[in-house]
Amino acid sequence: MTKTLIKDTLRSIAANKLRFISVAIIVALGISFYVGINSASPAMKYEANEYFNRNNLMDVCVTSPIPFTDDDIEKIEKIKNVTQVVRSQYVDGYAELGRDTIVNRNGTELICRISSLDVEKAKAFLDGEKDPTYLNRLDLKEGRLPEKAGECVVDEKSAEFYDDIEIGKTMNISRGESDSEISLKTTKFVIVGIVTSPRYISLDRGQTKLGTGKLDSYIYVMPSAFSSDDVNELLVKMRYSDAIDSFSDEYSERSNKIAEEIKKTSEEAIGSKLVELKKEYTQKIDDKKSEISEYNKSSAEELKAKEASIKEFKEYVDNEDSILKDLKKSNESSINSASATLKSLEKQLDTLTASYNADVKSRDSQSSEIKGYSELKKLYDDLEKKHNSAETELNTLEGTYQQKKTELSAKNKEISGHESRISDYETRISTLTSDIAELDSKIKRLEQEQSSQSEKVTAQNSVVSYIKTEIKKQQDIIDDSNSTNSERLEAMRERTRLNNSLSTAQNELNSRNNELNDIKSELSAARAEKTKKENEKNQLSSSLSSERTALSAAKSQKDVLQTEYNNAEANYNSAKKAYDADSATLSKYMTSMNELTRGQTSLTQLIEKVEREEQEIAGLNISVTQAQIRYTLASRNSSVKVEKAEYDLKVAKSRYNVVDGEYTELKNDIDSKKETINSELKSLQTTLKNISDLRWTATPRNELAGFDSFGVSLENIKSMSTVFPIVFFLTAMIACFVIMVKNVEEERKEIGVFKSFGYSDISIIFKFMIYAVLAWAIGVFVGTVMGTCVLPFVICSIYNMTYSVPNVGTVFLANYVFFGIGLSFAMIIVATFFAVMRELKYDPATLMRPKNITYNRRNLLEKIPALWNKMSYGMVVVARTVSRSRGRVMIGTVGIACCTALILSSLGLINSTAAVSGAQYADDGIFKYDIMYVLRTPQQQDASILKKIRNDQRTENATLYSNRNAIATADKDRADKKRPVNVIAMENSGEFSQYINLRTTHGNLDFGKGNAVITDKMAKDLGIGVGDNIRLTLPDGDTRTARVSGIVKNYTNHYVYMTSETYKAVFGEEPQYRYIIVDAKSYVEDKDIRNLASDFLKEDIVTGASTASEMASSVDVSIDRIFAVVMLFVLSACLLALIVMYTNSNVNLSERTREIANIKVIGLSDHEVLIYVIRENIISTIYGALIGLVAGIFLHKVLIGFISVDNIVYGSSIAWWSYLVTLIVITLISAISALPIKIKVDRINMAETLKEIE
Repeated sequence: MTKTLIKDTLRSIAANKLRFISVAIIVALGISFYVGINSASPAMKYEANEYFNRNNLMDVCVTSPIPFTDDDIEKIEKIKNVTQVVRSQYVDGYAELGRDTIVNRNGTELICRISSLDVEKAKAFLDGEKDPTYLNRLDLKEGRLPEKAGECVVDEKSAEFYDDIEIGKTMNISRGESDSEISLKTTKFVIVGIVTSPRYISLDRGQTKLGTGKLDSYIYVMPSAFSSDDVNELLVKMRYSDAIDSFSDEYSERSNKIAEEIKKTSEEAIGSKLVELKKEYTQKIDDKKSEISEYNKSSAEELKAKEASIKEFKEYVDNEDSILKDLKKSNESSINSASATLKSLEKQLDTLTASYNADVKSRDSQSSEIKGYSELKKLYDDLEKKHNSAETELNTLEGTYQQKKTELSAKNKEISGHESRISDYETRISTLTSDIAELDSKIKRLEQEQSSQSEKVTAQNSVVSYIKTEIKKQQDIIDDSNSTNSERLEAMRERTRLNNSLSTAQNELNSRNNELNDIKSELSAARAEKTKKENEKNQLSSSLSSERTALSAAKSQKDVLQTEYNNAEANYNSAKKAYDADSATLSKYMTSMNELTRGQTSLTQLIEKVEREEQEIAGLNISVTQAQIRYTLASRNSSVKVEKAEYDLKVAKSRYNVVDGEYTELKNDIDSKKETINSELKSLQTTLKNISDLRWTATPRNELAGFDSFGVSLENIKSMSTVFPIVFFLTAMIACFVIMVKNVEEERKEIGVFKSFGYSDISIIFKFMIYAVLAWAIGVFVGTVMGTCVLPFVICSIYNMTYSVPNVGTVFLANYVFFGIGLSFAMIIVATFFAVMRELKYDPATLMRPKNITYNRRNLLEKIPALWNKMSYGMVVVARTVSRSRGRVMIGTVGIACCTALILSSLGLINSTAAVSGAQYADDGIFKYDIMYVLRTPQQQDASILKKIRNDQRTENATLYSNRNAIATADKDRADKKRPVNVIAMENSGEFSQYINLRTTHGNLDFGKGNAVITDKMAKDLGIGVGDNIRLTLPDGDTRTARVSGIVKNYTNHYVYMTSETYKAVFGEEPQYRYIIVDAKSYVEDKDIRNLASDFLKEDIVTGASTASEMASSVDVSIDRIFAVVMLFVLSACLLALIVMYTNSNVNLSERTREIANIKVIGLSDHEVLIYVIRENIISTIYGALIGLVAGIFLHKVLIGFISVDNIVYGSSIAWWSYLVTLIVITLISAISALPIKIKVDRINMAETLKEIE
């Protein structure tokens, strides 16, 4: 191959960069999706196994209801293939911050597992050491490891989900319990770090005997935090487990075999020390009873002492009225005694002063006048001050009144101006509307004239063409040497006649063209005038709208001002009336004051006389004064004593409330402690009763919480990779195939040139191979990088919202990569090779001439004359072009249909995932209640807290219910699948319909004794039908059975509903009602519902509360992250659709260049030419979109089946807006792909294109 061919290849690439880039992008998209999605599942499985091996995850976890002994551990170590047995301790408890229980995402108390941690080995692992005896190695994400007994590290997911859990906070563990007698020495732990453990890879942390039976979180503490060194958990490692896939059947078989061996060892170990254990547990029960007795005694004494304090204060509070009554009676007796003494002395004084009674009477009269003057003077001063203040206020009100009057006048003027302008605008708009209507009539008339004249011009053109053809025929006769002279002479005469006719016809054609141009000019002027008037009308309409808005606003302001003016006027008149009345009163007081002033001189003389007389009787007054003092002191002491008594009673009442609160708190603590030790006693008694049936629990790794669902998720990803990437990849490869074939066809002239120059067929083939391989290589490189680095990482990130597994890095799976590379290479190279070979069959002369146009075959529309004859010329051409190019139209339709299906199914995934929370928690969803409360202790239907909630004015109704977790399976012969379930029990069947929307899918709602109703997802997964039995396995391994009477719809989690009667029959005990659900009244808003939830959290018995909106939000958080990946699918499908449409349009244009040049020559505008060209693409788009919508529905159903998870039911329908968005996107992509086509059409040179054939 010469340099010339290489240069020509590079020129071809440079001349059509978009086509070359399109091939590279399509290859990249196809390979990236095929490799990326197919690699995701194996990559996640590989990373999970590496994570388990790196962190030395145990293979079997062994727990025991009684502590393990050294002999027990030695027996397990001797089991074949067991290499490590590591001791551990754990306790389960409720997590609290202060006195507030942390509420989990389901609205119940947060239950966490407290496990012991070998801190030294953990620190060594973080420093890079790998001690094989350190199993379940922790990864420290933040903070540090514990250094003392009062510190802990918490799991990363809990710190992420619960804002209250963070480093530095103190976590309290209340009511800690374990399967054995292991307990905590301290219950308060400071959070110092955040970790992840390979044992807990999902949000499902396992089961527990506390609360609902579901474990929510885990923390690790130092062994010194436990009360003893007893071991209740063993971590077992088996030989060669690191070399086996944890999700393989081989691993399951090996780990299950060791677990069975451990269970057999359990029977032997416990059976050999049965007598000793019975004696030990009998002693423990006696000790516990003694502890309970001593605690009851000590707690009773504490309560008695506290009750005595309460009794003391309660006497004061209860006898408050009698104490005050006795005190007042005693004080009244003292006052009466002092009053009698005073009266006796006054009687003696009256006898001694009888001689000057007249003077005293005169003095008293004059003193009364003086006192009257002083009182009058005080009233006058007060009234004058008030009068001055009223005068100031009156001036202020008058100013306000005048201001409002002025503003109201101005506003009236403003309104008049607006109304005047509005009238003017309306008149002008009416005139313009009339003018526009006249112009419309004129334009319509001119358009009709233009159409008629155009037909005449076309007809005249046909006449001219016909005459020219006839002239040419006559000329051929003249020039023909075989013609006779008479024929030539006749031909000359005919030619002369035809030339004269041609001149006449040409003149007629020019005349009609001139008339047509005049009509067009007049039409253009009329349209311009119409546009001008319409613009002016729009401007006036806008101004009119603005003026009307301003007028409305001004009228509103005027109304406000009118109200303010009326108020100001009323206030002013009222103040003026009051001011005038005060002025009249002040004038009267001034007259009286003047009269009293005139008598002041005589009054002064009288006062001097009275003073002299008072000195004379001073001796007598001393005794009276002393008596008055004693009387006053008696009255004052009485008041002081009453006030002091009232204060003391108030203090006693306050102290009573404090002591009563302390008593309640002490009683709650004592009750809680009694509940704990009684529970411990009951546990010991149960253990002793069932001691012969006690066994160790051995759980293989693949049966740990979350491992099974993780494996199912990996299978779902693998299943999804069988549909979406293949459709995407095949669509991309079809587009590449078409591009490369058409690329060769377009360069057939160059092939002819090179062939005429003597280049061999192999050299020419190799030229096009270089073009194809370069584009393919670039696409392969980019696609491989995306498929091995980006897409697996994104998909793994989605699943990491549920699982705690390290994200994947670069994943290179040769089988998928090389298959994608090979298939894409084969399609591109084979297409190029056969296309070139097909052209090389022709000789150079044929290749250098344009390809012959394929003759039309009659299409279906032509066989329907009624339709065909009414079609326009453009539509007829399109129909024939489509008929001639069926293959290209079909390929374009298939490509667009595939892209449409991909976009619609991706948007459908968004609809399906987003519908979950609404279907479960919305007003018309499954759960109709608004709030769920968690109680500290189980309650009955007459509980006071329930009555308080029901009596709240925001509450419609409320009820208690029980919730416990279990593992559900089908009958024994079909118990291969398990699902965690919530067993919900209520007092009677009627309550279910009030709070839960039980929509049956199978059977009836029969809540008879022994019957249960289950949710549909679980029934389908476990293969359970109406009339079958469902097995419920409790955390302690005990299995119970209930008959399924109905199956109901549900969207999140799995539920078993039964009445309290059925619950007691199934589980052998009364349900523990530790939850209250509340249905708020219909008019109560979300804010008030949140307030209602928080109000009752203040009650000591309530430890947590969640609203329906909060629980729905927790579901949305787990689902929303899939949106990013789905949008990636949508964008990729849009990009692929754009390239497919552009390629189809480009191919269509390249094949019809001469045809387009011809129609441009006959006078079609650029816009008309563009429409003429892209009509075929529009038809392909419409066909492809309609077919793609139908295919997208089926593809969506397939994808929903593949991505389904255990505890969520995704919606199965696609929202109407997804169809609309899909059509809009396809339409926009079609429009965008037409832009470069328009540019190319505009650049077509008519002369050069039409002369190419020469």
